[in-house]
Amino acid sequence: MDEDLERLSGRRTRRGWLIALGTVPVLAAIAFGVWFFLQKKQEAENRALVDQVTGAAFGCVASVRGDAPEGWSLERALEHMSRMERLTRDREDPTIREERERFARLAADAAAGCEQLGTLMRQAQRDSAGLYFAVPASLAQPPDQSDPERWYRRTLPDSRPEAVELSRQIRVMAETVNARRGEYTLMAQELPVAGRGPSELARLIPLASLPRDRENPSTEVWPTPDAIVVLRRGSIPAVPCDTRYVNRASCYAEFLQRVTWDGEAGPQVALERPASVLYWSAFAPTFDGALWAVGVNTSNGGVVGRYAPDATRPELAMIEATVDATANIVSVTGGVAVFPSDGSAWMADDGPGMAFRQVETTPPPLVLKTSTGGASRGLSNDALGSLSITGSTEDGFVSRLSPADGAEDVLLNVIDSHSRVRAIADLRALRSGRSVALLTRAEESPDAIAITPDFGRTWLPASSD
Repeated sequence: MDEDLERLSGRRTRRGWLIALGTVPVLAAIAFGVWFFLQKKQEAENRALVDQVTGAAFGCVASVRGDAPEGWSLERALEHMSRMERLTRDREDPTIREERERFARLAADAAAGCEQLGTLMRQAQRDSAGLYFAVPASLAQPPDQSDPERWYRRTLPDSRPEAVELSRQIRVMAETVNARRGEYTLMAQELPVAGRGPSELARLIPLASLPRDRENPSTEVWPTPDAIVVLRRGSIPAVPCDTRYVNRASCYAEFLQRVTWDGEAGPQVALERPASVLYWSAFAPTFDGALWAVGVNTSNGGVVGRYAPDATRPELAMIEATVDATANIVSVTGGVAVFPSDGSAWMADDGPGMAFRQVETTPPPLVLKTSTGGASRGLSNDALGSLSITGSTEDGFVSRLSPADGAEDVLLNVIDSHSRVRAIADLRALRSGRSVALLTRAEESPDAIAITPDFGRTWLPASSD
């Protein structure tokens, strides 16, 4: 090869290297640009997905809480909805029709609220494998919108431990979502899991105990404008009772106690039953402070007694009605009514006179009582609405006021799970709204009360110490 050709060849080689050295950075820059664009695009998509998951998680948790107040903790809200789920399982019971309808509405809301969260979880698994939100499995599965109630019943916990566990999982999800938000420089968001506001627990007012020699205790309460009247009854032991008396009802003695609307319990006093009275069948206080009773005398005739305020011995009067142990006596507007077991009705005014006459109808009672089903089914007041208390020893008890004007329900967690309350034995109210709940705790008979002055909007609060 001649000298000119060699010179030309070297020039070409150098030119090739120069071109290559100039092209590689350009290609690298283009590749970096493409990578950077894809990274930014993926980051923007992930950022948007994290924001969407945050909103979906908030909506899902808020809807799963059902109608629990915002001030309740997540555990309390889930326990409340779990109780409602168990209560509404019977689809035939006519007494819980309103509860079933309410639960169906809440189930539809919950299914709609959690649908987007399930959809986003599938999208994240498909497009962004690196994103993890720790969504509980029960919430990550898209609900069946054709049967939201079935999905909601499966999602809700069956017991207090399960409610605590699901709450823990949701809190972990909240922490994980905020961790993802921190990675993408998004402001932390709080899910509706923490309770706020003051405690709503009601004061549990213990009642005076019966004498130790009394068995088969029973308790009845009546709210009156001035105080709550408490009547406790107890029998002597079975063997001496069967030995001394023909009728077992004759073995009972009665003890009266009054509790002010401020929660101050007065002393318990024993009521005297005259020797001419074989037994008392039922009692009813009147708003003048007197306590009326209906029973049977030693001649098996009907007898009515009236214990004047602060008296322990009654005035007596005969009644022509056929009275037995199942007869009832009730304070009604304008007087006192006796209802024997034969279906008749007898009435007298509530003054000092005690003459009863048979009547076709009686005025409405002064004290409202619960219908079939007790406190969990509640009682109704035409002017104020309906009030019920549901719960258990394990879950605590919740009162619900459904106002007559259609306003939002008032739910209050009035008794917690550590109170030893086993059941709400009865719920009674005045038309003014003053109400009393009779509570069964560790004893055989109800032995405490809780008071609300406004038909369940508030309860006499537990002491702060």
